Amino acid sequence: MKNQIEPKVMYIRDPVHGNIRLSRLQEELIQTVEVQRLSFIHQLGTTFQSYPGAHGMRLSHALGVSYLADTICMHILEKMQGMPDSEKIDIRNLLQAAGMLHDIGHTPWSHTLEPLYIEMNGVDHMDLVADMVRGNTTMNIKGSGRIPEILKSYGVNPSDVADLISSSYSGPRYLQQMIFGEVDADMLDYLQRDFYFTGVAFGHIELDRIISTMRVVDNEIVFLIKGHEAIRDFLFARMQMYSSVYLHKKTRIVDMMLLAAARKSIIELKEIDDFHIMTDDEILSFLAERSNDSWVRDMTWRVKYRQKLFSQVFRIDAATLNESDVSFLDTIGRSGETPAERINDLALKLSETAGVTPGYILVDMPLEVVKVSEERFSKLDIKYLDRSGSILPLNKVDPPFAEYLSKAHPNSNYLTVCCSPEIKEKVRKACKDLFHMAAMPLFPRS
Repeated sequence: MKNQIEPKVMYIRDPVHGNIRLSRLQEELIQTVEVQRLSFIHQLGTTFQSYPGAHGMRLSHALGVSYLADTICMHILEKMQGMPDSEKIDIRNLLQAAGMLHDIGHTPWSHTLEPLYIEMNGVDHMDLVADMVRGNTTMNIKGSGRIPEILKSYGVNPSDVADLISSSYSGPRYLQQMIFGEVDADMLDYLQRDFYFTGVAFGHIELDRIISTMRVVDNEIVFLIKGHEAIRDFLFARMQMYSSVYLHKKTRIVDMMLLAAARKSIIELKEIDDFHIMTDDEILSFLAERSNDSWVRDMTWRVKYRQKLFSQVFRIDAATLNESDVSFLDTIGRSGETPAERINDLALKLSETAGVTPGYILVDMPLEVVKVSEERFSKLDIKYLDRSGSILPLNKVDPPFAEYLSKAHPNSNYLTVCCSPEIKEKVRKACKDLFHMAAMPLFPRS
């Protein structure tokens, strides 16, 4: 009688988490077209223009979130008595799938071009992911559409996975919190991964400490009080990453340039159908080489080869912003429906005032980016379990730190103006004229 051959086990060497052993479900999901597409989507968008090492791709993040969700799940379930092993396996499969699939609908260049998808569809990429997981839609790419059947073959309900990804899961709240919550697998992975690829020195997260202090009380994740220092370091590191990396001045400028070129090509000229299924290189090559618009080609050339990048000539500080400043800005620009319309109107007014060609002045409101890319930023519903068994919120455990977080700005700029280097002086003068009242503190008399 022949010895039965053991099924081959797949390991992946990850630079952040080390050797990751894939379950059969993870292995099948990672081989799908939708997940493999993430191999060609930069995790940090155009951030490599400021941090040359920031070339990590979203596939490794998806793998990391799936791994951490499973790790957190095993720790949590180990503390829960009376749950059958079969139910634990089902829960692990559910969380592994949600972690692996949560980003499959990401636009090319990650959050850089997501505003276009929102403008065109009224929803973000998470809604697209949920529809893909349920099987309601597929990407127009050969081989796509297998995900629902893979999930069902492992006893996983695609709708449950979709609900976890879209933060609408009606099951136990602690399962939702593991994927998207106050301290979740997504953030724990992307912060560590982004520390690694950017090489920043201030980011340190005690991952093992955070996970080991997680407990479930009344179906919610809470943290043992002894884990507070690690949680505080995590929250501070997240704030630092936004201010120093995600909203870095040069990165925001490059993002705006690429977004402006893509908006012209995709929305105004309608040169690309289904841009959201393209990869980074596909859309960049199209804009740089095949767009019918010379301005689009020029802007993309500047971004692709880092030539004649725009520079900042004006800003309004978020820290000193008051109601009169906001009111004044509303009177200058159209106090219209969306931030995109408002900043576009301001850019046109500045072009007229400076007497330069529209398109070579861009206006940005960095704080709006946080609302699109990280809506959890303002949520601080973190709870602790003290030694007496009481549940305490963050503002009771550490009032000064909670107050700091509530007032801190992830970016120091409320509004910035940047332009092509050859028209800097004209635009600087136009900003003085148009923003005179709000600009006085920034342009002191000589």
